[in-house]
Parts: sequence; structure tokens; C-alpha cells
Amino acid sequence: MKKCCILIFLSLCCISSFNYAQQDLAKNTNTKSLHDVAFNHRQIYNSSCIPMSIEMVLKFNKRIPSDDYRLQTNWKEKTDGTFGNFDGKIISGLKFKHQFNIKRGDGFPFERLFKTIDAELAAGRKVIISLPSGFNFWHMYVIDKKVDKDYLAYSRFNNDKNLVIKKDIKSWIFGCKGTDILTYQVAAGK
Repeated sequence: MKKCCILIFLSLCCISSFNYAQQDLAKNTNTKSLHDVAFNHRQIYNSSCIPMSIEMVLKFNKRIPSDDYRLQTNWKEKTDGTFGNFDGKIISGLKFKHQFNIKRGDGFPFERLFKTIDAELAAGRKVIISLPSGFNFWHMYVIDKKVDKDYLAYSRFNNDKNLVIKKDIKSWIFGCKGTDILTYQVAAGK
């Protein structure tokens, strides 16, 4: 009986601390912009935009120092990577989830995608999104906030000192008939 009570107590403590961590993340980042982190961040390889965007999110959430580029350093010029490489991974206390990894086209669930992005932003979390950048090329952006019924996103290009700002995200998504996103939550106990 004592063991059962102890297990129940420990389970409740874990659930409570997980919920507190989620609320704490939302409270700390809900109104804060990603701009300054994005401005000071860099993409250090031609093909490292996926880990670059994850590092940006980690830096925004104060999970890694501003001079930490280890995800890009490990990735280097990997050209066959996807958000799937990070699906379910816990990195510096944040657990990443690949969403909308489905066929693009006329049947793509745009409204469900936009509701998911809106919910993440309302919870104080940023959303990593894949958008076209040339013929059969894609680049990653981090959605910072809603602006005039659309989204504002930031990114970096390799060897470019200019911050990339994209404001017409929905038109890009409609233009490529859908896309996938990478979201995150504070990992349990982190």
C-alpha cells in the first residue's frame, strides 16, 4: 500500500512539474520576439538550414549559448536531411515533433496547419517551417508571430550577414500546396 501511494505521489509530482515547465516556457516567451536571436545567429554551411533553425529556437529559449553551433557542425553539408531527423529528439531540454509530413496538393489540410501554428504561437512557442527557395530546393524559417492574419518569420543564409525576414508565409504555403513544420515542447523533467 505504501509503495502504491508513493508511486501515485511521484506520478503527480512529475505531471505537475511538466505542466509547470510548459506554462513557464509560454510565460517567458509569449510576447518576446525572435528578432534579436535571429539577427545574431548564423548559418555556417550551405545545407545546414534545418539545424540552423533548431539552434535559433534553442537560443531563443535560452537552452544553449549564443555561440553554440554544434548542430550545424555535426550536420555539415548533409543534403538528404529532413525534419524527420529531429522528430522525437530531445535537444537541450526541448522535444521536437515533425508535423504535416504528408503529401502536398489540393487536399492538403491548410486550415489545420494554420490552427496548429496559431496554437503554438499562442503558447509562446516558435514554429520551424520549410518553404521553397528555388527549383526543388527548400529553406527553413522560424515563425515568430502573427502579423495581419499572416505570419512573420526569420532565417539566415550561409555567408550572408543580412537577416532574412519573410512576411507572406501563407501565400508561400498555398503556392507550394502545403508544407511540413517542426514544433517543440519542454521535455518532461527538463
